Amino acid sequence: MDYKLCSADDHVDLRFLPPDLWEKRVPAAYRERAPRVVDSPQGQNWVADGKIFSAVPTKFQVDTIGARFTPVKHEPGRWRPTTPELRLEDMDRDGVESQVLYGGLISGFQQRDPELNAVCMQAYNDWVAEFCQAAPKRLIGLGFLPVHDAGAAVAEIHRCAKLKLRGVQFQPFDSYQPVWHPVWDPLWAAAAETGIAVSFHVGAGNWTMPLEKTFAPDVPKNRGAYASAATVLPNQLDEVLTAMVLCGALMRYPNLRIVLGESSIGWIPFVLDRMDRKYQENSGGRHSRYDASLEELPSFYWKRQCYATFQNDPVGVRLLDLMGPQTAMWGSDYPHVDGVWPHSHETVNENFKGVDPAIARMVLRENALKLYAS
Repeated sequence: MDYKLCSADDHVDLRFLPPDLWEKRVPAAYRERAPRVVDSPQGQNWVADGKIFSAVPTKFQVDTIGARFTPVKHEPGRWRPTTPELRLEDMDRDGVESQVLYGGLISGFQQRDPELNAVCMQAYNDWVAEFCQAAPKRLIGLGFLPVHDAGAAVAEIHRCAKLKLRGVQFQPFDSYQPVWHPVWDPLWAAAAETGIAVSFHVGAGNWTMPLEKTFAPDVPKNRGAYASAATVLPNQLDEVLTAMVLCGALMRYPNLRIVLGESSIGWIPFVLDRMDRKYQENSGGRHSRYDASLEELPSFYWKRQCYATFQNDPVGVRLLDLMGPQTAMWGSDYPHVDGVWPHSHETVNENFKGVDPAIARMVLRENALKLYAS
């Protein structure tokens, strides 16, 4: 490709966040319970509300990031992914103009106290908004929404709009009601009103092979636990996709935009086709009282209002016409080792071999720019 890429799915992981982020930003009443880094004989840990929820990696553990465990050097006290000028250097190295930043709370950070969780999310949202001000056209931060209460989520999406965040993350597998439930309609209305896209990212959504359990002592060796979990993880957003379409939320709020983060795309054409057929089969039948009366076929709403991100999906690229090329956005998944940084151009050149250059440019650049335009 002879142009810079715009990556719609990258990360600021917990392991790279400032250790005093929450201690500095939460109200005094929550400070003792908020996440902090605590020393122990075994090393440093992230602790919240008196409980360990993540280990702090040693420098040795983060000296390689990205695809093929690429060696990197962090400056003292300055992790590359969360030091703006160093992150921008890594983007330039990869020929990437802009990145959409998914947050570091997506796993391991669900306190029992939803009010505390919401306060901590607000602090993170403040931090990421400030972080992106270093290069607002290149760093596109996503805020987090609390999922314990629709009113709290609505209030926070409006706050995110004031912070000039251009997207938010909603964790569907942690929410107190499923996304199809009418309790969330005020949130979808607020997202449509503010123009903020709502992202559902992979994570915590598989049943028998969750990633966090694949390294547990009781998991037998040589049984493919990690590879199995990593293989099926993207597909777990199929319920979110179908629920958001078939509950009628996208029909009722035509300005609502949703994103499936790191979902890959090869499976989506099958789901769209099946969703259309099953909706038609049930329309007017004995099950129709359970279904929204849509004005168009389900796939219409997908193609009008939805997006999915991928980093390396040659099968999905071959099926772009079936899902609508305007719905796909490429991402490098920086700094994750299952991403493609710093080999992004090499990867997309292979994935898009023989594809209409205009279609490739849409997926690799224009769709993300359009969705997250300030």
